Amino acid sequence: MFDVNPLVARLCSERPKQHSFEPTDVQLSDLTASSAKTYEESPQVVSLDSKNLPKLHSFQPRFPLDRDVVAIDSTSIVLGYVPEGLVGAIRASVIIKPKSKKHYRKEQYGAYLVPITNYNKDDLYASTREIVYGEPTRARAPDLRKTLDRLRSLFERHLQFQVAKSFNSALILIDGSLMAGAVADPMFVIKKLVSDAGFNSNAIVALSKSTTLTLHENQLGILSLIDGIPNACYVGDLREHLTQDQDRYVGCVYVGRLTPNGEAFRFDIPERVTTPHNEIFSMVSGLSGEHGYPEALKLAHMTGVFSSIEVIELQAAAINLYGLQLKENVRRKLFPM
Repeated sequence: MFDVNPLVARLCSERPKQHSFEPTDVQLSDLTASSAKTYEESPQVVSLDSKNLPKLHSFQPRFPLDRDVVAIDSTSIVLGYVPEGLVGAIRASVIIKPKSKKHYRKEQYGAYLVPITNYNKDDLYASTREIVYGEPTRARAPDLRKTLDRLRSLFERHLQFQVAKSFNSALILIDGSLMAGAVADPMFVIKKLVSDAGFNSNAIVALSKSTTLTLHENQLGILSLIDGIPNACYVGDLREHLTQDQDRYVGCVYVGRLTPNGEAFRFDIPERVTTPHNEIFSMVSGLSGEHGYPEALKLAHMTGVFSSIEVIELQAAAINLYGLQLKENVRRKLFPM
């Protein structure tokens, strides 16, 4: 298990001052509670047309028995609201396939209760960011819900750093991209992650199910580049075709399909890795199951999300821990039908 104690101590150190608590609605008929991540990537245009399409590459799937595979994902959810803010929960999962093995094991962190108020959010965000990134910031926290997501992202980034420094010659799968320069992901942070991984000969693959990168010719997303191609394949690097901010993309940007008739995804892979990119695609393809998504990353997500029952249990835990008193939902009171 990785050391997250200083981070958890900071995230969980606050207590709501007001005791009125309005829990979020939970439908027991739903298997999981909604807790979508947000990605702070500004829209970018890719200057590609039918005359200058990048080369299409194919590959053969290969299950990576010769190396460790590690996948990291995290989730946050709002449990309810207090007069001065909210109480959220954060959880992360690290899925590991050891070298020479075919099975996976799970390391789970959380769920942790995280009160965020209008009084503490700037200090909470700044101090948590300093623990993870190692330097102070003057950046102010965004609104309460986005602050919770930023804290979740910092927790996930902390685990990514730990994995990059702890494993050697591993395949590391993360959710998202390797784009830097946003407030939440400064350039030095993404470069440090890539550098730490490269120092230990690890290969990072950032996988995105959606992206804001758009083709100039037809205004479609870049995932459309392999529409109509049923085979496992990839195209790219697309960075040289970006119309602006090329230097913000720390990794090569590809669009790929990992299995025949699978879904198309965006892949960001550091340019300087000891393993050729075609071989990386082969290994990730060998790890992929239904719909062409890597099983390790799928398990990291599935074991991180909150079930409806867990949300109710966490709401009860927050009420008990902080001495909160239930407040009836105003909407249900006004509109009882």
